[in-house]
Amino acid sequence: MRQMLGATALGLILAGAAAAQTVPEGTAATGTPSGEVAGPDTGEIIVTAQKRAENLQKVPIVITAVSGAQLTTAGVTQLTTLGTVVPGLNTRTTAGSYNPAIRGVSTSSNVVENPVALYIDGVYLPQQREGARELPDVEQIAVLKGPQGTLFGRNATGGVIQITTRKPTHDFHFQATAGIDNYATLRGGVFVSGGLLSTVTGSLSADVASQQDGYGTNLTTGNDTFRLLHSISLRGKLLWEPDSKTDVTLIGDYLDRRDRAYSFIPYPGTTFTNPLPGPLPSVYDTYSAIDSYTAFRGGGVSLEVDRDLGFAKFVSITSYREGDTNYLFEDEPTGKPTFTVGVGSGHGPNKDFTEEVQLISKGSSRLTYTAGVFYFYNRYSNYPITRNFYPGFYSPALLGAAAGPPTANQFTQTFGSEKTQSVAPYLQLAYEIFDGTHLTVGGRYTYERRALNGFTFLSRYNGTTTTIPTNAAPLVIQKPTYRIALDHQFTDDVLGYVSYNRGIKSGGFNILNLANPSYAPERLDAYEAGLKTQLFDRRLRLNLGGFYYDYNNLQVIQFVNLAQTIVNGAKARIYGVDVDFTAKVTDQFTLSGGLEALHANFTSYQNAVGSIPKPAGGATLTVVDASGQRVPLSQEFTGTLAADYDQPVSFGTLHFNLTANYNGDYTFEPDGFLRQGPYTLVNTSVTWKSKSDRYSVSVWGRNLADAHILNNASSQAVGYPVSYGQPPRTFGITGKVAY
Repeated sequence: MRQMLGATALGLILAGAAAAQTVPEGTAATGTPSGEVAGPDTGEIIVTAQKRAENLQKVPIVITAVSGAQLTTAGVTQLTTLGTVVPGLNTRTTAGSYNPAIRGVSTSSNVVENPVALYIDGVYLPQQREGARELPDVEQIAVLKGPQGTLFGRNATGGVIQITTRKPTHDFHFQATAGIDNYATLRGGVFVSGGLLSTVTGSLSADVASQQDGYGTNLTTGNDTFRLLHSISLRGKLLWEPDSKTDVTLIGDYLDRRDRAYSFIPYPGTTFTNPLPGPLPSVYDTYSAIDSYTAFRGGGVSLEVDRDLGFAKFVSITSYREGDTNYLFEDEPTGKPTFTVGVGSGHGPNKDFTEEVQLISKGSSRLTYTAGVFYFYNRYSNYPITRNFYPGFYSPALLGAAAGPPTANQFTQTFGSEKTQSVAPYLQLAYEIFDGTHLTVGGRYTYERRALNGFTFLSRYNGTTTTIPTNAAPLVIQKPTYRIALDHQFTDDVLGYVSYNRGIKSGGFNILNLANPSYAPERLDAYEAGLKTQLFDRRLRLNLGGFYYDYNNLQVIQFVNLAQTIVNGAKARIYGVDVDFTAKVTDQFTLSGGLEALHANFTSYQNAVGSIPKPAGGATLTVVDASGQRVPLSQEFTGTLAADYDQPVSFGTLHFNLTANYNGDYTFEPDGFLRQGPYTLVNTSVTWKSKSDRYSVSVWGRNLADAHILNNASSQAVGYPVSYGQPPRTFGITGKVAY
């Protein structure tokens, strides 16, 4: 069934000619909300991919921009499912941390920055566990593909995800939503905005969710697995406009989330060193002796000042954020405790401060520029991460029947803290060298210093203990990144461009395993060419981009001594093509979608960690040559196709959406053994909206093919623990009232 759906989706995409979004385009220039018919063409999308507001079709970068209304219509209610409408974006979570991959570029860890940078309202979020969030008040999400090192820094080797939330308005606006699904997940949200004083406006959004029935069952404890215990998201904004040239925006946000997640089972065809006590009725079930969970609580404040200087715009963005994470899981869930990992008895705090100052040119001169300086401070810690080794870990005997060897570890505690400070000036110039032809040159110089503090405490079965201090020299990088692009406006509706970009991602320390060495910075050189077109009286938007990456020292996750470790994976070559389209077939019927074809392989990686399954259970870890193997999380083909239809009726308007998202297979580790097979996600919704636009009701279904998608998978001595964290087939109803 899934193969048929995948073939159908692929055929529709190829027939339609390409891809990238769902439903009619984001917020149009006319202000017409997405999901409504604005007129005979596909509208205009404004993005800030180059730190200035520009028409998407004039920006020489591959970008997928999706409005908040589009996300809702397509069934994307949280950031972890954004790949449904963005081909080439693959997502997993690690200990509750959001780990996106764009074109196979990613670092799937919960303790390091990801090379896909996450920004919300212009503020960088280095701790991407903050990315495991709902999307209640989103105005637009723009995904910039490829390295964005000049304007977004050393954390954007793979690309950038920009989230823009709704702005306060002087006019009073109120919106409330409520919904329920077949797992008794209750969701409610409120957004209110209005004028407070003649020069001050404010807005407040709140979103609450709680799931009563999990996707599976812990067959040992009897409790549900994969259950959202609670999620609370709050955001408040104050906009002060003291005069016609100045805007001051103060934003505060808070997130409190706890999931009963991270429940493991053996990878299909393998077993743990200790046998399971019985069969598993579902991939969402487990025999864990504990109820695994992930949790995060935190938030921050930011202050943005925008001042019109006449010749340019001055922007200052200051932010402070802090949070705390907890998680606990069993690595070998076989009914009796054997080996558990977590920070449940401690905490994993983070604090970061950023300051960015920008000067952005105005006017219509032949020369435009964006100049700035970015300062970054971040501290991430584990106090501590605890690993418990029960007797069953050393022997298949039942718990209590035998103790571990006298000198074996009973538990270990790793106290690790990494502090990062960085400063980076940047400048990008664009000059119209001929009529319609622009040359863009940009550069950034990053200075960064990282320091490690910590120690490891070992407690053995014989009662002895050892404390191992960590003495590591600070890591310092001083590296440039740059961009060169040439674009030409062949007609008002056709833009062609070529570009070269260098991106870097800094190195760091393995704070989960202090005995392991640090890892070096990675570098990516990207060559790209593309076309952005609007055809047939702008009823068809068709954008194409081809790319080639030379990727060096890429940072790869592996498990050494039962601990997650980041190492450098030598070299890789990545190339492919992106296609994006939106077609206004009629004034009421819209087709949109996207595809990405990708080749991503290691060209040299001779000391990778591989594994060999043991017939009796567990795995033998060994050194392998991964040259020629697929880069983890890269997919040879992905594609999305969405159909949207509006039908006026006597009692309002009906909107129909069908979104199909095909995903090719991908691996989790360099040796290619652990693999997710191809799958297709099918979402649909039918929405009624009253004539006054005040009321709406949506009936929806998601993952209708009930695809089972691996979220975590790793090769360890105890076996191959995997987790299926993506939601199964769900359906529900949501109501909304707005004034």
